[in-house]
Amino acid sequence: MSVKIGGDAHGPVAAGVGHVIHVNASERDAAVGPESGRRPDLLAARRVVVTTDVQRSSSRNNDGQRRMRRALEECVHAGAAALGVDRGSFEVVDRGDGVQVVMPEAVTLVDVLDTFVEAVAKALRMHNAAASDAYRVDLRAAVHVGYVDRVGGEWSGTPLVHAARLVDAPEVKRSLEEAGDACLAVVVSDAVKHVVDEGYCRIGPACYRHVAVVVKETSCDAWWRLL
Repeated sequence: MSVKIGGDAHGPVAAGVGHVIHVNASERDAAVGPESGRRPDLLAARRVVVTTDVQRSSSRNNDGQRRMRRALEECVHAGAAALGVDRGSFEVVDRGDGVQVVMPEAVTLVDVLDTFVEAVAKALRMHNAAASDAYRVDLRAAVHVGYVDRVGGEWSGTPLVHAARLVDAPEVKRSLEEAGDACLAVVVSDAVKHVVDEGYCRIGPACYRHVAVVVKETSCDAWWRLL
């Protein structure tokens, strides 16, 4: 996994396989050749997206920010390792108080909910058990799925915007704040909840609570649970 500091709001991403767009041969070779380090552009690539946000991140001083970012990176590494995918397929860009990941094509919603999320939560619990209250990290993570584009090495698309809104749901922030023993709040979109309802995941629908999300221009239903 490579971590790039200072990306845009859709920051942390992981690439997959899809349709390649080339203008001409010379531009293709310059843009995506082995020496460029660039991955090919993709359009309408269906991916699972995960957006995370650290609770109370703005209240930390410089030392707290550094430790928070280091802990977050380690937890995301743990989630990627648990998936068992090629580390080179994960490219995570830091958003400052969290990360946003576009999963590789081979990673399913079930993989994310059953494996990635659980591994991140385990790593968070281990970090918090060894950390003082000042350096504790509590995390919110939104999971969504949809069609995204990658152009010039950057991902874009409405699923990324939607996940960013879900992770900011005030009720979820408040519930995680009040839950002393929980370290991770997972928020899932309506599309993701359908997969949970079908019984594919280890944690069933009874463990999720409904929330009406009204953040900026977004107004929608979502579901969440604490780990």
